[in-house]
Amino acid sequence: MYERCVRTFLVALVLVAACKPGHGPPRVQHLPKPDGSPALRGGGATRSPRIANYKIEARFDSQRHQITGSETLTWTNTGASPVDHLPFHLYLNAFKNEQSIFMRSSRGTMRGARATDASWGWIQVDSLTIAGEELASKLTYPNAPDETVADLALTTPVQPGQTIDIAVRFSEQLPEVFARTGYKGEFHLVGQWFPKIGVRVGPPGAEQWECQPLHMNTEFFADFGTYDVTLTVPSTEVVAATGVLVAAQEAGGGMRTLTYHAEDVHDFVWMADPYMKMISGQAKVEDGVVEVRVYARPEQMDFALRHREAAIGAIEKFSSYFLPYPWPTMTVIDPPVDAAMGAGGMEYPTFVTTAGDHALARPGIRIPEFVTVHEVGHNWFQGMLASNEPQETWLDEGVNEWADAHVMADLYGPHTSGVDWWGWQADEASLRNAIEGEDSSTLASPIATAAYAFIDNETWAQQSYTTTMNALATLEHEVGTTKFMAAMKAYAKAFAFKHPTGRDLYSTLEQQLGTDLGWYFEPVFQKVGGMKLAIKNASCTQAHQPRGVFGEGSAKKTKDEKEAPDTGSFVCEVIVTNTGVVHVPVEIELKFADGTAQRLLWDDKGSGNWERFVVERSSRLVEVRLDPDRKIALQSPVANAQRVSGDGAASLRAAARITWWTQSLMQLVGP
Repeated sequence: MYERCVRTFLVALVLVAACKPGHGPPRVQHLPKPDGSPALRGGGATRSPRIANYKIEARFDSQRHQITGSETLTWTNTGASPVDHLPFHLYLNAFKNEQSIFMRSSRGTMRGARATDASWGWIQVDSLTIAGEELASKLTYPNAPDETVADLALTTPVQPGQTIDIAVRFSEQLPEVFARTGYKGEFHLVGQWFPKIGVRVGPPGAEQWECQPLHMNTEFFADFGTYDVTLTVPSTEVVAATGVLVAAQEAGGGMRTLTYHAEDVHDFVWMADPYMKMISGQAKVEDGVVEVRVYARPEQMDFALRHREAAIGAIEKFSSYFLPYPWPTMTVIDPPVDAAMGAGGMEYPTFVTTAGDHALARPGIRIPEFVTVHEVGHNWFQGMLASNEPQETWLDEGVNEWADAHVMADLYGPHTSGVDWWGWQADEASLRNAIEGEDSSTLASPIATAAYAFIDNETWAQQSYTTTMNALATLEHEVGTTKFMAAMKAYAKAFAFKHPTGRDLYSTLEQQLGTDLGWYFEPVFQKVGGMKLAIKNASCTQAHQPRGVFGEGSAKKTKDEKEAPDTGSFVCEVIVTNTGVVHVPVEIELKFADGTAQRLLWDDKGSGNWERFVVERSSRLVEVRLDPDRKIALQSPVANAQRVSGDGAASLRAAARITWWTQSLMQLVGP
């Protein structure tokens, strides 16, 4: 999700009200043609264990914003222990009333959008049968009064290796969209809309269900499978969905039926809107091409072109960095402007929504491009590497943010990936860090905190997105980009279409880089305190031969300034400290009055909380700078620069923050 993208970039823009154009009454759309392509590229080889497979039939009432449906879930117990109960996500009940965990944690507000009295939505299980036995009345809600998870106790456990069919009938009301799913006017984004089984995790024989109630920050976690979904919709609707369209036919009464098929995905989402137009292009990957489709209303078509190019570039870059995109299509939905804050910036397999369309987002101000890159990137980090978002948000959001910075730099230039407009230039990662301005060392929850357990939403967002990005960038600079990218590629290949954990990432990086990284991973991800580099002291004195009393008895002699005059050089002392929990090697740049410079290295990997450096030079020290090349992204750069006072007796740091912001502005404006 693009939580950090919106909070980081849109804060720099003045939001103005968009005039809603008139589109006229909806018209009957041409019956779409089936895609005629398999659901997987590359010969259609199965990628995942396909534990949870869904066949869904749904009928859509666009006027009432309601759906009635049925599904058959074919689920296999791939664990080594029997299963005596089945939990199901009923995500739409997050919008049922103010007693849901989602409404209590979000307080009805998300990413600037707010729930209204028209926002209520719900899902109801009308029937649930296994082997012909009706069991809906036996559903319980373990987190009551929250109803986003329903649990079914089984009279006959599902044995290891056994497969069962679960037939469900359901009805639902979509909410007015303010958080990921629902409607706005005639636009409908239908996500998290069907009863969905949880995931069994843990070592063989000790598996447990992971099926968290929906919290503001928890997002989604599910097993891979196949989806066969039939949607009966009004013939006035333009529809886009996960997977490929395999059949389309008129159903009478102003309705039509569209059938989609998807393989090795862990979700299915769709969009319906009577005014959308589609443009397409092709992304070229090492084993073929991917058709990129962007849906937008006519008044947003200029932005749609930008989203298309960003999506094509993202697919090509992510495919080369990690592993090729395995599906034949990528669908990008550009929601109407009045729905963008609620429906924009969300990721699903083969289907994402974007955002950033704004009069102030001129070409070269790359907010729209970044949102698209970020959401497309999630088809790797969570789409293929299906980590547990409720428990380890950072493993998809933060890792994706780190990769996004590489994609943006490759597509738009290393110094212009964020802004390149009227002489203003900035790279995307530095711009986000500068605007965000939060010192992660002050945050009370570590990165590796469950999404629902952070002290607040701001800390969750900062740690899960930006701090994780900076942590990976810092390690990358430490070991070298080539080696680090190769290690991340190995991680992607090893755990694609599985459920990797943070431990899997740690162990893969250690193995690929050939070194123990416990000194870094534990304090960065498991502890609070971050990195707190500072210049404690920087001063110089005139160098001279030793003065004082020397010798014994009659040979005793006193040397003063005449006998031991100044040599003309200076002895300069610099003391640097790190009072945080993260310690990495730090470069220190000393600048002298004659224009020369010298670099020192403090190998601060657990060697202590401070270090004193003494150098003798022919010119006075005038400035000290920590991490001059900005390799340590984890460190707040505000205190990294310090001027030395003229008499050499003390250091001045009052201008440190001004120095940092001046540098950031100069970087933004360019030479």
